[in-house]
Amino acid sequence: MFELAALVRLLLEQGCRCEAGSLANVRSDRQAYYERWLKNRDGFVTMQGGNIDYIGIEEVVRMGPFFDVHCLVANDFVADNDDNAHNLLDASPYYQLKNGKATNLGWSGGVLSTYLAKDAKLNQAIAQSITREEVKRLKVKAHDYCCIIETCVWDPAGLASVFGIIDLMAMHTRKLLKQVHFGENADR
Repeated sequence: MFELAALVRLLLEQGCRCEAGSLANVRSDRQAYYERWLKNRDGFVTMQGGNIDYIGIEEVVRMGPFFDVHCLVANDFVADNDDNAHNLLDASPYYQLKNGKATNLGWSGGVLSTYLAKDAKLNQAIAQSITREEVKRLKVKAHDYCCIIETCVWDPAGLASVFGIIDLMAMHTRKLLKQVHFGENADR
């Protein structure tokens, strides 16, 4: 099993406010949508502040155990069946490796990829870590009521070491979502 307590400790050491999650921490009207990402045996982390709302962990065994990580950026207006959401938010890095170094690093996908490509700090961090599994597998996807930044890790230390990169990606996601009008609040 993923050592969730170790991840929480490592993130706290980095200055992130977080705790082991419980579905009670998730809005009741979003639980059915988020449980796919959060209600796995390995648990999840609830973030308090910052750009990410939840980090879901799921063990996958193929050529040995590794963990799929789903970092959720909540948003009331994103829908998986909306092509506009995918055209806006889906993004993944592309690159070529030459002597273990990334060349031609860029982003493909929706509008978000343009924002990510313009962030020199983000792209420098990715270029320096591109040979790490946690960085090679980064991608962003729109889903129901959230945007998910996905990667794969071997252990809590691996996730904690790339958390800054994921948080920068989430920051750009939030900024973009604030600029775009997706829908109306039905509660009004």
